[in-house]
Amino acid sequence: MSNKFEFQFYIRYDSEEEARIIFTSLMPEIQEQRFERSKATVELKAQKIEINIVAQDINAAKATINSILRWISSTTKALLILSKQTFN
Repeated sequence: MSNKFEFQFYIRYDSEEEARIIFTSLMPEIQEQRFERSKATVELKAQKIEINIVAQDINAAKATINSILRWISSTTKALLILSKQTFN
């Protein structure tokens, strides 16, 4: 009998638009599913992105969570930089 590790968490944003942008940028990474020992799904629910992970072992779960959080962090930083720029 094999154990599975399941994690569910969500990130709430200030606006639905911000959540949609982050979700849209995350989808290509999730859809490619480069994870061999885990499966990740994401859902957009208004101002919230819900993330579900099922992994064969704790190391696979940790790697998947870290990857997803890095993708979200990178996109969030890019949005912050772009929102501070003014275009002529």
